[in-house]
Amino acid sequence: MLFNKSSFGDDAQFFLFDTLVAPLRWEILSAGIKLKIFDYLQGARTVKDVALHFDFLESRAELFLNSMVSIGLINKFKGKYQISSSYRSLLTSGSDSSLCGLLQHLSQIKHVSESEIIDLLSSKHQKKNGPTMKDPEFWNDMIEGLRLFHLSVRNPIVLDVLMSQPNWSDVNHILDLGAGSEQLAIDLLSVKPDLKVTIFDLPGIASLIKKQVFQKAQINVLEGDMNTASLGSGYDLVFASMVLYYADDLTHTLEKIRQSLNPGGMFLSFHEKLNSERTSPEFHIVGRIHAELKLGPLSLSAGSVEKALAEACFKDIFTQVLKTPFGDIELVSGIA
Repeated sequence: MLFNKSSFGDDAQFFLFDTLVAPLRWEILSAGIKLKIFDYLQGARTVKDVALHFDFLESRAELFLNSMVSIGLINKFKGKYQISSSYRSLLTSGSDSSLCGLLQHLSQIKHVSESEIIDLLSSKHQKKNGPTMKDPEFWNDMIEGLRLFHLSVRNPIVLDVLMSQPNWSDVNHILDLGAGSEQLAIDLLSVKPDLKVTIFDLPGIASLIKKQVFQKAQINVLEGDMNTASLGSGYDLVFASMVLYYADDLTHTLEKIRQSLNPGGMFLSFHEKLNSERTSPEFHIVGRIHAELKLGPLSLSAGSVEKALAEACFKDIFTQVLKTPFGDIELVSGIA
């Protein structure tokens, strides 16, 4: 008997069963990162090769390798396994663009068990175990991962954004506000060698950044809390990436930024985009549920940057949505 239907079930059923499997994808990937199996699979290897190298049972090694093939992390051809070319630079531990350390660090921050969710929901008091996203110690621990994230994923996008601005040819001095690492400054100088870049960040992070750029005369590092410290002056462009939610008073902070800009200078906000109900996109809403259950809402509400820019007397305010591997990003610009 032949069926004239090849697909059964509805979208909701497909989604629920995919969600059931999704956490296993991460655990398989994480195990591969921890074992450094992707380093070993730079060349084509048999199951026997892998089993001998890692001291695994051959039958279990094959199950594990096949699971990574099913996810798409590695390829299998004529009985040999090799890392997929798409992931070679991202999952090789020694690569300049490796995401291995960052992914493992983020998993500790973002992932949360059902019992922890219920416990946080039931607690009448804020719970805090170790540094959180509002603590300098958190970012001190995070800086190496941020460097890798900036180098391999974010900065190629940011460079395209900055270089496409109409005033780019007239930009001589940039402030990277809450930079997180020195990597954007270095990448900017690689495309515009005569540029001057000032980095502003919290004292602990700034001191670590200074050690990386002390021989680069065109990079200046300022330290302090953007809510209270001077941001300097004379900038043609101020860039703020995923940092404005730490402003105690967003309008006041943007007023300080406007005052730091030269007349006609540009401010660019590069932050995750939420809808007006704060229910999408999933990457941002679900990805921050652990942190926000502890600290309360962190992400900026839709329209808040534009509103504060207008209140801070910026002109020509413009908003654009960018699709990125790390979720939808809202690019908001204003002219001093």
